[in-house]
Amino acid sequence: MLHQVGVGALGPVFRTYEPTRDRLVAVKVFRLDITPEQAAALADELAKSADAGLFHPSIVEPIAAGVEGSLAYRADEYVAAETLDVALRHYAPAPIEKVLPFVTQLAGAIDFARSAGVGHGALHPRDIFVTPDEVRASGFGVVEALERVGIRAPVRRPYTAPERVAGGTWDTAADVFSLGVIAYELLTGRRPSGM
Repeated sequence: MLHQVGVGALGPVFRTYEPTRDRLVAVKVFRLDITPEQAAALADELAKSADAGLFHPSIVEPIAAGVEGSLAYRADEYVAAETLDVALRHYAPAPIEKVLPFVTQLAGAIDFARSAGVGHGALHPRDIFVTPDEVRASGFGVVEALERVGIRAPVRRPYTAPERVAGGTWDTAADVFSLGVIAYELLTGRRPSGM
């Protein structure tokens, strides 16, 4: 049974139970104005990040991808924690000694994913789950999958790197840019302006 637990720029997120592995799963449904053929191509591209072996303590593991009619979806492990956009209201501005472990964990996630051939491209506080001791980022591989099938991924200002905003080629530096904006917001309690 599916229970909606959130909604993003690309569509709703549902929580469901996977009985064969006795675990909760988050399913992101991509509600896009695309043909069934494009949805199937997107599901194939989303499956690449699930097959990349993103087993890292600071990455929400992509599990599988598929298509139902003209709706592509991706299943990730379910994380029972609040997202950073909510946590920022309580934690920011935070002292450097609190921020540094989170930024270090996220940098490790970005580095690990890139070494597996997967980037993020749209890192945003809503993609980051926070507990008192750790952070876990979700959404690795989504922007790349969208771009490979000719769909422009949403721009999430001020977090999206300028090269992505311009529709250009991007790499690890785009994820480092997003991480820098998030670190700034954690430290100051404000988003950077003029971006």
